[in-house]
Amino acid sequence: MHFDLAHFPDFQEGFYSGSLKQDTLEMLRDIRQQLGCRYVTHIGYSDLAGPQRSQDAEISVLTTLPIHWVVRYSAKNYYRVDPLVQGIMQARRTPDATGAVRNLAEDKTLPTESKKFLRDCQLRGLGNLFLAVSTSNSHGFRGVTGFTFDAQSAEQFNFIGNVGKRLAGVSAKLHSSLHSNRNPALVASVAHLLTKREIDCLYWAANGKTDGEIGEILNIARWTVVTYLTNAKNKLGCSNRTSTVATALALGMIEMPAISNKF
Repeated sequence: MHFDLAHFPDFQEGFYSGSLKQDTLEMLRDIRQQLGCRYVTHIGYSDLAGPQRSQDAEISVLTTLPIHWVVRYSAKNYYRVDPLVQGIMQARRTPDATGAVRNLAEDKTLPTESKKFLRDCQLRGLGNLFLAVSTSNSHGFRGVTGFTFDAQSAEQFNFIGNVGKRLAGVSAKLHSSLHSNRNPALVASVAHLLTKREIDCLYWAANGKTDGEIGEILNIARWTVVTYLTNAKNKLGCSNRTSTVATALALGMIEMPAISNKF
């Protein structure tokens, strides 16, 4: 499983760069204002194996959870028991309906370790109501959004009924904003055009690395990098390096640089 993480600690400025960062930050602040939620985590994922990741699941994560929790999550390998991630593994076999809202604490199918995970979330001050909403874009690239709230136990059922439709709309808007250009079927059809090395070079070029820096990262000669990038340019029918990188990004063959921070 491969994670790409974009982090906006407590809805403040995080790892994003450029206009995408500001637009997303404003959207997250709007979500908080509309819903009164504590935190938001959105995961985009494909059912298809990516050209860079072999058969590993491709998972892009945006979260506003506080940094102390992100560090704890990573240190404890919580992705193994996180209901959002486990829900994705299940959805890849039996997809949830778009807009479906799940109260994670009330999910009877959750294993014991996942329930312990939710209790730890609550003890760490992340909220006491954890809702997951399934979504997808027009190309079928799927996603799930997790919302955390503070709500009285006796009021949670009515609260979910009142906020459910808004959650579905917010999740769809967020997913569309982040993944509107992701088309797994198109990626699958063009993935064979480029070799793994060509894709690797494009990935690092998209992250602002020079030919020499890419060569050092991949342990190959600078001129070999130039050759790989030239081959990729010709195969994708582009006129220069910039348009080649942009095309690869648009096709979803490489990740957006703004969400390539790993943990």
